[in-house]
Amino acid sequence: MKNIFTILLISVLSLNVFAQEPHKKKALPIEELLEKNKPNAYKTIVEKGNFLVLDNFNTGRRKRFYEGDKLRFKTKEGQIFQEDLLEITDSTFSVYQYSDLERKLYKYTFKPEEITKIYRRDKYKGLKVGLTWSSLAVLMPLAYDYIYFKKNPFQNTQGWVTIGSIQAALIVLQNHSKFFNARKLNDNHQLRILKAY
Repeated sequence: MKNIFTILLISVLSLNVFAQEPHKKKALPIEELLEKNKPNAYKTIVEKGNFLVLDNFNTGRRKRFYEGDKLRFKTKEGQIFQEDLLEITDSTFSVYQYSDLERKLYKYTFKPEEITKIYRRDKYKGLKVGLTWSSLAVLMPLAYDYIYFKKNPFQNTQGWVTIGSIQAALIVLQNHSKFFNARKLNDNHQLRILKAY
């Protein structure tokens, strides 16, 4: 057993010999990394264009949206758009929306003051409800009552109410990205247009 453990240890440690040393790797310039990972941001910075910024003054974080990025927002009129940013000028931004009824593309132009909500994630239909390990865990109180107290699970009405409330809470937790998605624009969250220099 000791020999097997020694051979295993030597074989694991010898894998590091064939790995490339970190100091021998060629580091890519920042421009190439940005062009590879975020092409819309790279294009805006190189062309010194405008971009949208969602500032959160409570946390000091800033989310940037460039031309070509998908933006989902709600206007003061109550319309919700989920489109790619077409153009960002000094004071406005534009999106295209396709009308299925008329089979036409419409260009909409907005000022940042006309937006009331920004949605962080894309919209998806339906609720995520599925069997996971946690959905089977809600049956544990019934199994506990049956094993220790010899109480029939089908006659335990309190247990079924508890299980129903736990399952409803699990559905809310699984779909938190749908229910808690919007950022309301106010003094703490502001949408602005900035220029890259």
